[in-house]
Amino acid sequence: MLSETPRWVAVYTNPRAEKRVALRLGEQSIENYLPLRREKRHWSDRIKVVEEPLFRSYIFAKIEKTQLDSLRNVDGVVYVVSFKGEIATIPDEQIEAVRRAVETDEKLYIHQSSLLRKGATVIVQEGPFAQMKGTIVSNCRDGNFAIHIDALSLSLVAEIDKNLLTPVE
Repeated sequence: MLSETPRWVAVYTNPRAEKRVALRLGEQSIENYLPLRREKRHWSDRIKVVEEPLFRSYIFAKIEKTQLDSLRNVDGVVYVVSFKGEIATIPDEQIEAVRRAVETDEKLYIHQSSLLRKGATVIVQEGPFAQMKGTIVSNCRDGNFAIHIDALSLSLVAEIDKNLLTPVE
């Protein structure tokens, strides 16, 4: 629930407008985070590494309740993610988990959460994901680890050695 204390929210943008929305939010002094991943793109005459949004059409903004109208009026913003009329907030630790995951050189995959609900909850013991809680993805190779972002019903998946995972009781 959105309150007087700044909370992270997910903002759905027009297609391919994530970077422009991030700039506009910054111009209005609204803290935001657009996770980007580097991808190789092949053209007929060259190969180039480009930065693409990790979550297409989504950007995260840290706002207070009083900033909601300003956020909605930013050009390129379609809506703020909500469930049953309530703005969905994202815990700081989930945003930080995404930041740490993006900073690694690990190959990341995005899957709808319905594919990830089954499986054990675990904590990573070592490495860039140390002390992070997540889920073992069912129907995938052993060691696939997911960071779930409830407000988006999305999960970020990285391959982690299964020996570094400890089940949560």
